[in-house]
Amino acid sequence: MNLFKSMLVFQKVCELGSFSQAADQLNLVTSAVSRQVNELEKHFGVRLLQRTTRSVTLTADGRQYLTKISEITDSVQALEAIHKGDVVYSDHIQLTVPPILSKVVLTPLYTSLLKKHPEISISITQINRTINLVEEGYDFAIRVGQLEDSNLVARSISELKLALVASPEYLNTHGQLNHPKELPQHNCLINTMLTHPKRWAFKEHKRSFTVKVDGQYDVNDDSALCEMARAGLGIAYLPLQIVDAHLSTGELVQVLSDYTVDPLPISLVYPHRQLLSPAKRKLIEYLTGAFS
Repeated sequence: MNLFKSMLVFQKVCELGSFSQAADQLNLVTSAVSRQVNELEKHFGVRLLQRTTRSVTLTADGRQYLTKISEITDSVQALEAIHKGDVVYSDHIQLTVPPILSKVVLTPLYTSLLKKHPEISISITQINRTINLVEEGYDFAIRVGQLEDSNLVARSISELKLALVASPEYLNTHGQLNHPKELPQHNCLINTMLTHPKRWAFKEHKRSFTVKVDGQYDVNDDSALCEMARAGLGIAYLPLQIVDAHLSTGELVQVLSDYTVDPLPISLVYPHRQLLSPAKRKLIEYLTGAFS
């Protein structure tokens, strides 16, 4: 049994959802494809695929094995490219980002990278939670804030500055703020994407502290919060990239700027044991270079 070949055949069947279509693409007979998958299942002692007359689907074990097998085949193919001296950028990359970065910062970078390397394809998923990259099948994640200890490699690529903002109309009606402790007397626009949406962080004389806030409105979208603030509905704590244009026009003004927290780190993370293909290395190089 050629274990590596069987892995490649199994991947192709999973990709196409069909033994016959996989056979056509691999220039094999269907029975040979079926035999390769059967041998792989026998080798590992698990059922990888559920077969019916109409469909082929992964079992729970099959999903786990497919993730690991894909890591192995990607690594071997990358090694072969290095051995041959080939710089092959063709690859499909799975990337997850927080929605705020995808909308404001990263989309132009994807466009520029793909224009220079059209042979690279990228699937971008916007997620507001911390995911397990390996278990959920992602190559990279971009994360904001301090990272927890893990077995991931982390590359610092930029910072996210925050600003506390309100419209002049709101401040004229409800009064100016002199200290964060006054926030509970104001209508604060709550961002439910945050881990602790009703506790806003500040610093004073290098000391960090939080203030419990509340308000009439909460939403899980930064752009929507910005529009609410522009409409004079309350005070919002948002990334500077979201509000910068409105600060320039005077539609919003920054408040309590002496108390806002230090910029939050933006990191690119990926599995520690992953052998990176040339395309994945190019993505790291491009993102770190573009941000810096």
